[in-house]
Amino acid sequence: MSFARLLVAAAALSASVNTSSSSSSEAHAIDGVTLRLVTTGLPDETGRLMGALDIRLASGWKTYWKEPGASGVPPQIDIGASINASTAVIHFPAPAWHEDKYGAWAGYGEPVVLPITFTVDAPDRFSVIEADVFLGICETMCIPVQARLTVEPASAPDDPDDAAFVEAAIRALPGEPRETFRIDDATLSGNVLRLKTIIPDSASGATALFLAPGGGFAFGAPKAVKAGPDGITFEAAVLSRPADGQPAAEISYTLTSGSAAVAGVFAVP
Repeated sequence: MSFARLLVAAAALSASVNTSSSSSSEAHAIDGVTLRLVTTGLPDETGRLMGALDIRLASGWKTYWKEPGASGVPPQIDIGASINASTAVIHFPAPAWHEDKYGAWAGYGEPVVLPITFTVDAPDRFSVIEADVFLGICETMCIPVQARLTVEPASAPDDPDDAAFVEAAIRALPGEPRETFRIDDATLSGNVLRLKTIIPDSASGATALFLAPGGGFAFGAPKAVKAGPDGITFEAAVLSRPADGQPAAEISYTLTSGSAAVAGVFAVP
């Protein structure tokens, strides 16, 4: 999915500022998607404020995971215009594989909610989150979407619906790897990364593996090459690698089997 010719259209599709006097923003809708930012209200004593980006895709539309393939655009958020808030970290639920004429890519083919961890610098002071959101959405063609979503968290700190919405999004994230569900071994031979996984006996449904770039490495879509008694071995093409002498890289992954998913990291040997 190529965005090279379409990014120039971002300004034309840029959303107007959406303000709200609650712990969630007003919804912003264009063809293909409606966006809304929701928070739990007040931050905790350390300044951590949990939120979620509600991406309500229209039927037939898709959007990207954090590793969008060779020509996609991952969801991004910039809160530089905010008052008393300094960082925003997006967390990603398990994606699915999609394929088109540009190749295979990881993403979401139905509405998805991305949890976000915000840092409020002074938790006992007034704050406003001005979130400039950017993502790509695709149907028969792909378009970039921009929106500024505004939230004043303290204006409705006890909204139970907003809190429940964010908490449900967090519960939907992949779990931590465990002995019976994880990447067990990684080997690098030439331009091929080989990954042995362990899958629970109780798992049902197809198994898939998703890799994010890191440490100068980028990879193609992992393909299952061998099924064993306790898991599946995948191979992924190495598309780029760090220069010689760079420290060993840790790569983030998400491993799914049916409706179950874990997310962790492994070291490239």
